[in-house]
Amino acid sequence: MNNSARRTYDLLRSTLVTTGRNICLGERELTDAMSASRNTVRAVLQQLAKEGMVTREPKNGTRATGSLLLRIDELSPFDEYITEPSTRIEVRVLECQPLGCPPMVRDRLRLPAGWTVVMIESLVVQDEQPLGLTVNYIALGEDEAPDFHVDEPDVLLILERQLGISIGTSSTTVGAVGADEQSAELLGVEVGAPMVWLEDVIEDDEGQPRALSQLRLRGDRVSFSATAYRGTA
Repeated sequence: MNNSARRTYDLLRSTLVTTGRNICLGERELTDAMSASRNTVRAVLQQLAKEGMVTREPKNGTRATGSLLLRIDELSPFDEYITEPSTRIEVRVLECQPLGCPPMVRDRLRLPAGWTVVMIESLVVQDEQPLGLTVNYIALGEDEAPDFHVDEPDVLLILERQLGISIGTSSTTVGAVGADEQSAELLGVEVGAPMVWLEDVIEDDEGQPRALSQLRLRGDRVSFSATAYRGTA
Protein backbone atom coordinates (compact mmCIF):
# COMPACT_ATOMS: atom_id res chain seq x y z
CA MET A 1 0.00 0.00 0.00
CA ASN A 2 1.20 3.49 -0.88
CA ASN A 3 0.10 5.10 2.37
CA SER A 4 2.35 8.13 2.24
CA ALA A 5 -0.01 11.11 2.19
CA ARG A 6 2.73 13.24 0.63
CA ARG A 7 3.35 10.83 -2.25
CA THR A 8 -0.36 10.28 -2.78
CA TYR A 9 -0.98 14.03 -2.79
CA ASP A 10 1.78 14.69 -5.32
CA LEU A 11 0.58 11.88 -7.62
CA LEU A 12 -3.06 12.92 -7.55
CA ARG A 13 -2.40 16.65 -7.82
CA SER A 14 -0.15 16.22 -10.85
CA THR A 15 -2.76 13.99 -12.48
CA LEU A 16 -5.54 16.52 -11.88
CA VAL A 17 -3.58 19.18 -13.74
CA THR A 18 -3.91 17.26 -17.01
CA THR A 19 -7.38 15.71 -16.61
CA GLY A 20 -9.39 18.92 -16.77
CA ARG A 21 -12.38 19.92 -14.70
CA ASN A 22 -15.58 18.04 -13.84
CA ILE A 23 -13.79 14.73 -13.36
CA CYS A 24 -15.47 12.55 -10.74
CA LEU A 25 -13.04 11.46 -8.05
CA GLY A 26 -14.56 8.57 -6.10
CA GLU A 27 -12.63 7.48 -3.02
CA ARG A 28 -12.96 3.80 -3.89
CA GLU A 29 -11.66 4.30 -7.45
CA LEU A 30 -8.77 6.45 -6.21
CA THR A 31 -7.87 3.87 -3.58
CA ASP A 32 -7.44 1.27 -6.34
CA ALA A 33 -5.78 3.61 -8.80
CA MET A 34 -3.07 4.77 -6.38
CA SER A 35 -2.78 1.64 -4.20
CA ALA A 36 -3.48 3.82 -1.17
CA SER A 37 -5.72 3.30 1.83
CA ARG A 38 -9.16 4.88 2.00
CA ASN A 39 -8.04 7.06 4.92
CA THR A 40 -5.02 8.32 2.98
CA VAL A 41 -7.14 9.16 -0.07
CA ARG A 42 -9.72 10.92 2.08
CA ALA A 43 -7.05 13.03 3.80
CA VAL A 44 -5.51 13.99 0.45
CA LEU A 45 -8.89 14.97 -1.00
CA GLN A 46 -9.58 17.11 2.05
CA GLN A 47 -6.25 18.88 1.57
CA LEU A 48 -6.91 19.44 -2.14
CA ALA A 49 -10.37 20.80 -1.31
CA LYS A 50 -8.83 23.20 1.21
CA GLU A 51 -6.46 24.43 -1.51
CA GLY A 52 -9.27 24.82 -4.04
CA MET A 53 -8.05 22.10 -6.40
CA VAL A 54 -11.26 20.05 -5.96
CA THR A 55 -14.81 20.61 -4.74
CA ARG A 56 -16.60 18.17 -2.44
CA GLU A 57 -20.39 18.28 -2.29
CA PRO A 58 -22.98 15.92 -0.80
CA LYS A 59 -24.56 13.70 -3.48
CA ASN A 60 -22.35 15.25 -6.18
CA GLY A 61 -19.10 13.72 -4.97
CA THR A 62 -15.65 15.19 -5.50
CA ARG A 63 -14.67 16.91 -8.72
CA ALA A 64 -11.59 18.68 -10.01
CA THR A 65 -11.95 22.44 -10.38
CA GLY A 66 -9.55 22.59 -13.32
CA SER A 67 -6.09 24.08 -13.71
CA LEU A 68 -4.47 26.08 -16.49
CA LEU A 69 -1.47 24.24 -17.91
CA LEU A 70 1.08 26.58 -19.47
CA ARG A 71 3.94 25.37 -21.63
CA ILE A 72 7.07 27.29 -20.72
CA ASP A 73 8.93 26.06 -23.80
CA GLU A 74 6.44 27.81 -26.10
CA LEU A 75 5.46 31.45 -26.59
CA SER A 76 1.67 31.66 -26.85
CA PRO A 77 -1.04 34.14 -25.82
CA PHE A 78 -3.06 33.00 -22.82
CA ASP A 79 -6.20 32.23 -24.81
CA GLU A 80 -4.34 29.63 -26.89
CA TYR A 81 -4.02 27.43 -23.79
CA ILE A 82 -7.77 26.87 -23.58
CA THR A 83 -8.65 23.19 -23.95
CA GLU A 84 -12.42 23.38 -23.35
CA PRO A 85 -14.77 25.34 -25.67
CA SER A 86 -16.76 26.65 -22.70
CA THR A 87 -13.68 28.11 -21.00
CA ARG A 88 -12.76 31.75 -21.46
CA ILE A 89 -9.56 33.53 -20.49
CA GLU A 90 -9.38 37.31 -20.33
CA VAL A 91 -6.50 39.68 -19.68
CA ARG A 92 -7.86 42.88 -18.10
CA VAL A 93 -5.76 46.02 -17.89
CA LEU A 94 -5.32 47.49 -14.41
CA GLU A 95 -2.80 50.20 -15.27
CA CYS A 96 -0.98 51.41 -18.37
CA GLN A 97 1.54 54.22 -18.48
CA PRO A 98 4.74 55.34 -20.25
CA LEU A 99 7.78 55.24 -17.96
CA GLY A 100 10.43 56.95 -20.03
CA CYS A 101 13.40 54.61 -19.74
CA PRO A 102 14.10 53.39 -16.16
CA PRO A 103 17.81 52.46 -15.94
CA MET A 104 17.16 48.95 -14.59
CA VAL A 105 14.68 48.13 -17.37
CA ARG A 106 17.00 49.74 -19.95
CA ASP A 107 19.86 47.53 -18.80
CA ARG A 108 17.75 44.36 -18.65
CA LEU A 109 16.49 44.93 -22.18
CA ARG A 110 19.75 46.32 -23.57
CA LEU A 111 17.89 49.28 -25.05
CA PRO A 112 19.56 51.66 -27.52
CA ALA A 113 19.67 55.37 -26.75
CA GLY A 114 16.37 57.14 -27.40
CA TRP A 115 14.16 54.11 -26.68
CA THR A 116 11.36 54.31 -24.09
CA VAL A 117 9.23 51.87 -22.09
CA VAL A 118 5.50 51.42 -21.54
CA MET A 119 4.35 49.52 -18.43
CA ILE A 120 1.10 47.52 -18.55
CA GLU A 121 -0.21 45.71 -15.47
CA SER A 122 -3.09 43.30 -16.05
CA LEU A 123 -5.26 40.75 -14.30
CA VAL A 124 -5.58 37.30 -15.89
CA VAL A 125 -9.05 35.80 -15.40
CA GLN A 126 -10.42 32.39 -16.35
CA ASP A 127 -14.22 32.10 -16.24
CA GLU A 128 -14.32 35.07 -13.82
CA GLN A 129 -11.79 33.33 -11.55
CA PRO A 130 -8.58 35.37 -11.11
CA LEU A 131 -5.50 33.36 -12.08
CA GLY A 132 -2.68 35.86 -11.81
CA LEU A 133 -1.16 39.26 -12.40
CA THR A 134 1.12 40.30 -15.23
CA VAL A 135 3.42 43.30 -15.45
CA ASN A 136 4.91 43.97 -18.87
CA TYR A 137 7.62 46.48 -19.68
CA ILE A 138 7.41 46.93 -23.45
CA ALA A 139 10.28 48.65 -25.26
CA LEU A 140 9.48 51.22 -27.94
CA GLY A 141 11.88 52.46 -30.58
CA GLU A 142 12.16 56.16 -31.40
CA ASP A 143 9.62 55.80 -34.23
CA GLU A 144 7.10 53.74 -32.21
CA ALA A 145 4.29 55.63 -30.43
CA PRO A 146 3.25 54.69 -26.87
CA ASP A 147 -0.47 55.30 -27.58
CA PHE A 148 -1.40 51.83 -28.87
CA HIS A 149 -4.67 50.19 -27.85
CA VAL A 150 -4.72 47.87 -24.86
CA ASP A 151 -7.99 46.08 -25.59
CA GLU A 152 -5.80 42.99 -26.15
CA PRO A 153 -3.24 43.49 -23.37
CA ASP A 154 -1.51 40.14 -23.87
CA VAL A 155 2.13 41.15 -24.40
CA LEU A 156 2.63 38.82 -27.37
CA LEU A 157 -0.40 40.22 -29.19
CA ILE A 158 0.73 43.80 -28.56
CA LEU A 159 4.19 43.08 -29.93
CA GLU A 160 2.93 41.22 -33.00
CA ARG A 161 -0.33 42.92 -33.94
CA GLN A 162 0.19 46.51 -32.85
CA LEU A 163 3.93 47.00 -33.11
CA GLY A 164 4.44 44.63 -36.06
CA ILE A 165 7.32 42.83 -34.35
CA SER A 166 8.39 39.34 -35.37
CA ILE A 167 9.10 37.54 -32.10
CA GLY A 168 12.18 35.37 -31.88
CA THR A 169 13.00 33.71 -28.55
CA SER A 170 12.54 34.33 -24.84
CA SER A 171 14.50 33.55 -21.69
CA THR A 172 12.37 32.27 -18.79
CA THR A 173 12.99 32.27 -15.05
CA VAL A 174 10.60 30.57 -12.61
CA GLY A 175 10.44 30.93 -8.83
CA ALA A 176 8.00 30.92 -5.91
CA VAL A 177 6.71 33.80 -3.77
CA GLY A 178 4.01 34.39 -1.18
CA ALA A 179 1.06 36.63 -2.01
CA ASP A 180 1.46 40.19 -0.73
CA GLU A 181 -1.58 42.15 0.45
CA GLN A 182 -2.30 43.75 -2.93
CA SER A 183 -1.92 40.49 -4.87
CA ALA A 184 -4.03 38.62 -2.33
CA GLU A 185 -6.87 41.13 -2.65
CA LEU A 186 -6.83 41.12 -6.45
CA LEU A 187 -6.60 37.34 -6.76
CA GLY A 188 -8.93 36.35 -3.93
CA VAL A 189 -6.35 34.43 -1.91
CA GLU A 190 -4.93 34.77 1.59
CA VAL A 191 -1.84 36.85 2.28
CA GLY A 192 1.16 34.52 2.03
CA ALA A 193 -0.63 32.03 -0.24
CA PRO A 194 1.83 30.23 -2.57
CA MET A 195 2.28 31.83 -5.96
CA VAL A 196 4.46 31.03 -8.93
CA TRP A 197 6.65 33.90 -10.10
CA LEU A 198 7.65 33.77 -13.76
CA GLU A 199 9.68 36.18 -15.85
CA ASP A 200 10.17 36.25 -19.63
CA VAL A 201 12.62 38.41 -21.53
CA ILE A 202 11.16 38.40 -25.03
CA GLU A 203 13.35 39.16 -28.04
CA ASP A 204 12.52 40.02 -31.63
CA ASP A 205 13.85 37.93 -34.51
CA GLU A 206 17.00 40.07 -34.63
CA GLY A 207 17.86 39.34 -31.00
CA GLN A 208 16.81 42.72 -29.56
CA PRO A 209 14.89 42.30 -26.25
CA ARG A 210 11.49 43.96 -26.66
CA ALA A 211 9.65 43.11 -23.44
CA LEU A 212 10.30 42.19 -19.83
CA SER A 213 7.23 40.25 -18.73
CA GLN A 214 6.68 39.29 -15.07
CA LEU A 215 3.81 37.15 -13.84
CA ARG A 216 2.50 36.21 -10.41
CA LEU A 217 0.25 33.17 -10.84
CA ARG A 218 -1.87 31.31 -8.30
CA GLY A 219 -0.23 28.04 -7.31
CA ASP A 220 -3.63 26.34 -6.99
CA ARG A 221 -4.78 27.33 -10.48
CA VAL A 222 -1.75 27.32 -12.78
CA SER A 223 0.84 24.66 -13.59
CA PHE A 224 3.62 24.42 -16.14
CA SER A 225 4.96 21.86 -18.58
CA ALA A 226 7.94 21.66 -20.92
CA THR A 227 9.70 19.15 -23.09
CA ALA A 228 13.35 18.67 -22.15
CA TYR A 229 16.16 16.75 -23.79
CA ARG A 230 19.23 15.34 -22.13
CA GLY A 231 22.38 16.96 -23.44
CA THR A 232 25.25 14.96 -24.76
CA ALA A 233 27.97 14.13 -22.25
